[in-house]
Amino acid sequence: GGYSSSTMSSNYNYSVKTIQTVGGQQQMLGYAAGSTSNVLVTPGAMGEEVRVDCCLMTGDGHSVVTGSSLGPPQVWNMSNGELLRIMIGETVGSTNLHLVSNDRLLVGAINSDLEINQYSVPKGVHNYVFQIWDFASGQPFGMNECETCSALTVMSDNEKVIFARSDKFGGGTNIVVWDLLGNQPIKEMRFDAPVGNNDYISYLNLSQNDRYVIAGFVNTFDNFAEFVVFDMTLTSYNISDPNILRLDANPECTAILPRDEAVTGLRNGDLVVWSARTGQPIRQLLSNTGRHAHSREVKAVARSQDSRFLVSASADGTLKVWDLEAERHISTMSGHNDEVWCTAISSDNEIVVSGSRDGTIRLWQLRTGKEICSFNAGVDVFYITMSHDKGTIVALGDKFGARKLIMLQVVRSKVKRQVLA
Repeated sequence: GGYSSSTMSSNYNYSVKTIQTVGGQQQMLGYAAGSTSNVLVTPGAMGEEVRVDCCLMTGDGHSVVTGSSLGPPQVWNMSNGELLRIMIGETVGSTNLHLVSNDRLLVGAINSDLEINQYSVPKGVHNYVFQIWDFASGQPFGMNECETCSALTVMSDNEKVIFARSDKFGGGTNIVVWDLLGNQPIKEMRFDAPVGNNDYISYLNLSQNDRYVIAGFVNTFDNFAEFVVFDMTLTSYNISDPNILRLDANPECTAILPRDEAVTGLRNGDLVVWSARTGQPIRQLLSNTGRHAHSREVKAVARSQDSRFLVSASADGTLKVWDLEAERHISTMSGHNDEVWCTAISSDNEIVVSGSRDGTIRLWQLRTGKEICSFNAGVDVFYITMSHDKGTIVALGDKFGARKLIMLQVVRSKVKRQVLA
């Protein structure tokens, strides 16, 4: 555990303290708060390392859900770090998790060990199948057929999901719209040609009105991102000539903007705004010097909930805040001693959180770029998120191949000021 604090403004002090860090064998032993007894929660036949690959918070901020390449989704209590429950089923691994239907259902992709061969292992992903669980009970829904998927995303009504699958050798790609209430597909589109080096979709997102599905591939030949856009208003099953955009970037380093646009952070430090409608780059976000947004690779981008701000995190050790309406750079956050790998914006646009290869998690004022406080996590932090009420931060980190889930409580205390008569 640990504390760290500093003054944010004249009215409040902020500090961060550990609720729980979970890693390795600890994921099989839930440490009950306030007692010395270990509570065994899962069978110990999971090998040396439990790899937490993804996590998300429930809407109420009370618990966090984790997915692992070695096991089913697990639900943890945010206030004391205890394991609450595990989703039921014969699951080798789980990833790409989303809570839907007012947190009643959990959806994700589970590794069912199908068709693992020398062709599929380097490509990594297409042996996952779509799964739905009742979140409260942990019971999986019976799926009529094995729906393979390599990426999935939730539609804005929270009652439908879209997932993508590619043929066994990357020869073609299908986009499937799945209705959760009926537990059935209601639309499917196909691009009947290989993308990149016969690659698989690893990134999937939607324009803000759900019209365009943006599918991102990593070209395993040259490591470029390739984006294929599907227009959901088209009624045809086969998409003959979709727009394909190639960028020197990781497709995950993309945020959706209003007006059917997206922004992707490039390896050369640029932030490129492009059109989902045409699949063409339109313009760049430029630093105040009129040059690259960052001096080194952009590692992550995060958009505020109201689409007013974008934060970019870079290997140059800085984060930058952009006003999306004026498309100008408004603040720079300097303080990390190494590459910044992840970032998130609080729901009220007050705070930016960041995680870095320097082993720290830092909180910043969005508008001024001033550091509020930092916490030494002791691991390279590659994913971070903040609860809606700003009370909790959840992060994932890596050190020497060991994964850690970090849960932090943000303590905000009012500063007592003496009033002089």
